[in-house]
Amino acid sequence: MSIVVAEGELLERILDFTFPVWHEGLTRQAYSQWNAVQSRVPWARTRLHRLALLDDAGHLLASLKRYRYDVRLDSRDGWMCGLGAVFTPPDQRGRGHATALIEQVLEREQRDGALVAGLFSEIGPSLYARLGFTPVPLREYTVRVRHKPGSPAMLVRAGDDRDLPDIAAMHDTRAALARFALRRDPGAIRFALTRKRTFAGLSAPGTRQLEFFVAEEGSSAVAYVVLSKNLYGWTLEEAGDRDPAGARLGAMLQVLVARDPALDQPLIRAWWPRSFAVPPQLELAHETEAKDLLMLRPLADVALPAGGDDVFYWHSDSF
Repeated sequence: MSIVVAEGELLERILDFTFPVWHEGLTRQAYSQWNAVQSRVPWARTRLHRLALLDDAGHLLASLKRYRYDVRLDSRDGWMCGLGAVFTPPDQRGRGHATALIEQVLEREQRDGALVAGLFSEIGPSLYARLGFTPVPLREYTVRVRHKPGSPAMLVRAGDDRDLPDIAAMHDTRAALARFALRRDPGAIRFALTRKRTFAGLSAPGTRQLEFFVAEEGSSAVAYVVLSKNLYGWTLEEAGDRDPAGARLGAMLQVLVARDPALDQPLIRAWWPRSFAVPPQLELAHETEAKDLLMLRPLADVALPAGGDDVFYWHSDSF
């Protein structure tokens, strides 16, 4: 058996298998386009690969996505091997191929110096717990925006690439209090935005939308928000504010909610990091565990975070 980077015909064969599971409403053509666009983002060229386990005859046994995210864990900088889209073709199931692929990939990543491995499980913890992964459940909240009479006095504009260094700096400041967090440079942030924006753009017309707004002072972004919208409501993908109290972020959300006063306030859901201050204009309610379960496995001499309160992680960076 051998592990190869899936490209060309092999990649399309894998996408044929995985499309029914993870298409999320995209057409088969759009699903392929979405994967292709992600791989062309500069950050992803060296940090995201689809790997395949093949037998000696070249038959596909299992596949997965491997990411390399820069992280900080207890003041130690390093990188995390992220695993996603683990899949075994139906005629190869029950033979341990996915487990073999995961273990071989993690052995390589450990030799290359990864601090931890991480994944988001949609099927609960039991399968990956047997492979040494520990659940670190993140919390999801309903975000309620307090009504402000009249028109909120906050100017916002569409965000763009010039704002990414300011956003990276805001992230570094806000994530500093958490034991575990991604270290997000402008390239990583651009990848997250491109993935979400492309997914919305390839979806059926009128079903999904991504919005990226900033508030600025002078020529610098001082607060920002990224929102995914669909027929069921809004997802606050990520946000930031140079103000520790988050007042500008709260005012931005008041502006965005007030754009159409004839409509009821939308349902807004967010993974809100515990160390990120809740702006005075907002209220967090209906706390639940996030549907996608974060699980970590140490690949170096590190202590994993005890729970989601020790983690700074936005929905935008789930994989």
